[in-house]
Amino acid sequence: MLNDLPKKQKEKKPLTKWRYFWRIQGECALRAVSPFMMYLFTSLIGLACQAFSPDTTEWYEVLLGILCIVAGAAFNAHLIYHRGILHYDAYITGCIHRKNELFGVHSGGDHRPEREFRPWKGFLIGFYVGIPVLVLGLFAALPGTWSGGEVALVMFAGWAIFPIQWIRAYLFPGQSDWAYPPVSGGYAMLMVLLPILVSGVFYLVGALMQKRRKEQEAERAERVAEAGKRAKGT
Repeated sequence: MLNDLPKKQKEKKPLTKWRYFWRIQGECALRAVSPFMMYLFTSLIGLACQAFSPDTTEWYEVLLGILCIVAGAAFNAHLIYHRGILHYDAYITGCIHRKNELFGVHSGGDHRPEREFRPWKGFLIGFYVGIPVLVLGLFAALPGTWSGGEVALVMFAGWAIFPIQWIRAYLFPGQSDWAYPPVSGGYAMLMVLLPILVSGVFYLVGALMQKRRKEQEAERAERVAEAGKRAKGT
């Protein structure tokens, strides 16, 4: 009989500003994993394309590499677009919870405030996607760590270092000694702007599209209600 008694739910800890801050960081970092994996996957394909002509950089290798980078950005856009939709839905739910609390009604449920839409969250997710580029690019820029840092960039963030390598091959053809490189691999850190902009823009687009759908649904519901009132009046 004791097993049939309802289990007590654990009391939730109060949501302080710092706890809320770190929950947002965890949410955005978690949502950055899938886009990062897409960039990683397409970068490995681009790395395989570079093996067609290991001694020189041919135009078709550059073209295939660009297509791989664009594919990674497209996957990033698709994933974050849908994340913007989900976060806007969470924002609507949060508004309902807060409105109910003003009247002393606790809605309950498993609503997570850190998952609500905020205009800057897409850019923060993109920043987390690019953190490996910043870390590895710093190692590539430091004296004495050139080769190791660039190799790591090629393996884990090829989409960021490939353009630097193409520029280097174009400006300094035939040069193979990069002990003191004229075009440092540290410039790859600038490529962090790609996931930041793609994530930020498509996150906003997804949220705005969802907002428009919700408004259209509300308008249709109002028209149906008005039509029902007119029908009853006649």
